[in-house]
Amino acid sequence: MNAPRPRTGAAARGAHPAAPTAPTAAPVPAGTSVVAEGAVDVLGRVSAALDDLPAHRPVAARVIAQADDHRSDARSLGQTLSYDPALTAKVLRLANSAYFGLSGRVSAPAFAVTVVGFSTVRSLAVAAMAGLEEVPESLGGFWERSVLTAVTAGEVAGRVGVRAPDAFSLGLLARLGQALLVRCDPVRYPELLAAAGDREELLAAEVRRYGSTHTRVSAEALAAWSFPDELSAALAQVDAPGWAAPLAVCVRLGVELSERLLDPGRTPRPAGHLSGGRVDDAELDALRSRVQHVAQDMLRLLAS
Repeated sequence: MNAPRPRTGAAARGAHPAAPTAPTAAPVPAGTSVVAEGAVDVLGRVSAALDDLPAHRPVAARVIAQADDHRSDARSLGQTLSYDPALTAKVLRLANSAYFGLSGRVSAPAFAVTVVGFSTVRSLAVAAMAGLEEVPESLGGFWERSVLTAVTAGEVAGRVGVRAPDAFSLGLLARLGQALLVRCDPVRYPELLAAAGDREELLAAEVRRYGSTHTRVSAEALAAWSFPDELSAALAQVDAPGWAAPLAVCVRLGVELSERLLDPGRTPRPAGHLSGGRVDDAELDALRSRVQHVAQDMLRLLAS
């Protein structure tokens, strides 16, 4: 993967200061014996794809860069956004969703940026640039799982001390690595996905083939596109055992609730263990109804 590029500060826009973090778990070395032959080449193609994608949606790439520039404000970001009508429409529809409580009252891009927040605009721009609106059928349920994860992450954010927009946007991109892997390994990755009985089996199979999980590939993508360090670091911790930064906890719980909702037959992972005791199973399950309702509304708006 490419080395992270220089960052600009998000703190000037009021981003929650990063909590002290433990060192992230080291990735499994790609050259170890557990990695299938050709895996390094696949990850090399993922890295090349990260460099190539901005050319396909140049405005989205500019939005991503501008959203982390301390000199940007809602007016300037809204103006840049307006050069991509399809992306503008998505941001406007989301701003008018029930989740933000302003249905039908947001008509200007700058106001929409203010409503949904810089981090959410940036995540929608990543989705547009990476072509996530048109993921292959082999990633069935990709958007539903992503939105359920995002909404849950936003709902639990206050309980672990982070900003809801940051947790929401990170949850939305947690499965970005799946889309990149299937783009670069279009035959073997769908087979691997279909053979996995649950998420834990999928992660183990990804490590055997690629030396990395799809969530860590997502983290590498955010680093390559100059997202704030705390966001890429948090994604890298989602599947690592033990302690995790609060943002990673939000995504962990988002992934878990999405799995409980879409695969009720699986054995649930204890929410208390995933969150370090900050959210228990009763609290997580109490969110089911609201998360489903909000996610259904968002899926309808984002797919239209």
